[in-house]
Amino acid sequence: MSRLLAWCGGLLVVLCLHAGPAVAADQPQRADSFRDRFELRFGAGLHGVGSVEKGTAAFNPELVFPQLRFGDWPADPRWDFIVPRLHIGGVFNFAGRTNYFYFGGLWTYEVTNRLFVEGFLGGATHDGSLIGDPANNRAALGCRLLFHSGGSIGYRLSPQWSVMFTFDHLSNGDAVLDGCPRNQGLNEYLVRVGYSF
Repeated sequence: MSRLLAWCGGLLVVLCLHAGPAVAADQPQRADSFRDRFELRFGAGLHGVGSVEKGTAAFNPELVFPQLRFGDWPADPRWDFIVPRLHIGGVFNFAGRTNYFYFGGLWTYEVTNRLFVEGFLGGATHDGSLIGDPANNRAALGCRLLFHSGGSIGYRLSPQWSVMFTFDHLSNGDAVLDGCPRNQGLNEYLVRVGYSF
């Protein structure tokens, strides 16, 4: 019996050593990807939807950095979406209302080769009113540093060009930030174009 177990154990070791390269070869290979390049995005849309700043438009430039890499992790490109890309940008109102700069992480999930969805989370600083100014259509934003979050649905026209619809939200997280009790937040609905290089 012990001899049979030894043979089975030896056979198992040989099979595992032989199967290792085959398993690695079966994994999808990482091709040249938008994740490995910089991306410049720009667009415009509705500013302050649902707040006293509504009825105006804003311009949005953004720079997205190549994906962070931690050695070979993740080895399987199907899991690339869990590793963020960093982005910085700004929203500039055409009517003299609140402008802001933002930074944070951007997670992209490819639904198909062309269709993708994204989520982002980070921080922002703005030049808007802290206590509100209804006479001048300025929202009460509570404090200078706020959370910045939202998402996009996009379509790749080519390996370099993409278009997307973006929902962009600026707020204090329902008073999660200490010393920032009053906040009306700002919502942007944007149409943007991206160029990877």
